[in-house]
Amino acid sequence: MFLRKRWHKVVCAAALTLAVGTLAACGGGSGSSGSAPALAESKTTEGAASASASGPKELTFVISSDVGDLSPFGGDSGGRHHTYRMMYDCLCASKGLGQSVEDLQGQMAKTVTVADPVTVDVELYDYIHDSLGNEIKASDVVFSYETALASGTMEKLKGYLESITATGDYSVQIKLSSSSKGAMEWCLDTVPIISQAWYEAASDADKTSNPATTGAYKLVETVASSHTTLAKDENYWQTDESLRSYYDAQPFDTITINVITESAMRVIALENGEADLVHNMPANEISIFMNEDGTSAPGWNVYPDENGRMYILMFNNDNSVFADNQTLRQAVLYGIDFEAVRQGYGNTPDNGSVCADFSPDIASDFNQEWKNEDYYNYNFDKAKELMAEAGYPDGGFTVRLMYQNSTAATSGLTVVQDYLSKLGITVELTPYDQALFNSYKYDDTKWDIIVDSKSTSDYVTSVWQNVFDTNAFQNGSACFTHDEKLQTLLETASDVSTTSKEALDEFHDYLKDQAYGVGMFWNYAYYVGQDGITKIEQDGFGNVTPNTVEISADYKSVVK
Repeated sequence: MFLRKRWHKVVCAAALTLAVGTLAACGGGSGSSGSAPALAESKTTEGAASASASGPKELTFVISSDVGDLSPFGGDSGGRHHTYRMMYDCLCASKGLGQSVEDLQGQMAKTVTVADPVTVDVELYDYIHDSLGNEIKASDVVFSYETALASGTMEKLKGYLESITATGDYSVQIKLSSSSKGAMEWCLDTVPIISQAWYEAASDADKTSNPATTGAYKLVETVASSHTTLAKDENYWQTDESLRSYYDAQPFDTITINVITESAMRVIALENGEADLVHNMPANEISIFMNEDGTSAPGWNVYPDENGRMYILMFNNDNSVFADNQTLRQAVLYGIDFEAVRQGYGNTPDNGSVCADFSPDIASDFNQEWKNEDYYNYNFDKAKELMAEAGYPDGGFTVRLMYQNSTAATSGLTVVQDYLSKLGITVELTPYDQALFNSYKYDDTKWDIIVDSKSTSDYVTSVWQNVFDTNAFQNGSACFTHDEKLQTLLETASDVSTTSKEALDEFHDYLKDQAYGVGMFWNYAYYVGQDGITKIEQDGFGNVTPNTVEISADYKSVVK
């Protein structure tokens, strides 16, 4: 669906192995006779509408990680996920991957026609412009995709996209390199679209601090590791609110995003009236804002952070003591109690669990039988046996464990450090800020073990591809794995024409046996807001784009 009164699918006559259709806008009506039933309704919220009508509104939103680089193709970061969709429109929008193309909402795309399993034709609105007035046409869409590929910050795009071509002034065709599950949806709803003329003329400083945006909000100011301020674009190009997507609501005049990395300080900010909404409230602090029966305490609204986020541990499989030593990798994994690590991150026994695969178990194709397997369950005796078999009976070596710096991560990974010391392995914890971490994780000289986070709301293969697909990484994979069999199994499991339960099991079993990396645990935290925050919508990864929250008619920011 596209965010408008109706978003219809017309089935093509061609015989295809997958559902093939045309998605078309119907303006303010319910469509012409003969059209298929509407796939979804407009997502414009009553809360947002009433807020806009009641006068100026401000929101102060506290998050736990920096927004990072807010230029159009900046590097990935937790904070950026909460922010960039307000600033840059894509072709489409989705509340969570796992939706079909027909379920997507339109942003710049007026219609999307699925020609075959790897090809879509996109018609653009012919009146799109950015915040500086630059017109957006098909050539700008092609430029944006090609620049995203060249930027190196969107590895999945490299693995998915074969070509994008302008077929007219306001139309493009996208072709994928394979019919991977979820690939077309991801390609349609992830790449920011900007003006080529502006981008090529802009300085690096302008791209970062004063970008020409195409979304509903403009950047006012951003200070690294401190705060970001956004303002409603009064001249946002999509003036017909019935055609706006989920990400294009404008309930607030100003949105301030503050970064507070310490969980205790986030609690204090909320209690002291310094925030309207706080992200990543840890489970061991949530009792302050909840009653014993699980309901929100007076003055607050508490929302579980429903996401598929998990923490993964990977070995440097190219340039470390673990390269070409499968048995040593297995020994290390058996030597760590991942439930103890999970609780070391500040979790409680009830707000998550250890993993049973290199993916979270909320993925639609996750095999629940995997939970009954021995997925490197803590076994010190077995770890010691494998250490001896690997040639290190008493350990006697040092490894660098790299991770993104936070107090929670340091607490949890100190537990890893302690467990591996029992095997005679010295672990040097090497935390880095977000920018350096995102750079160093692709440098095989910087770490021996890495802990990172990944998420999915759609398929286990999405997580697998995001790490192990050699088509997306110049160095083999995100953990420097060069294994042709693993790649073959991944391609079979991911492709809609060859995937099956058996194919998923085969990849799962092989990866587990090779021990290139594992899922450690998944957990959920909480969002907590003042009682004027009546509803939040998460994007499938647990992220809330703040202009999508719903507020009461009498909402007023607590921040003076």
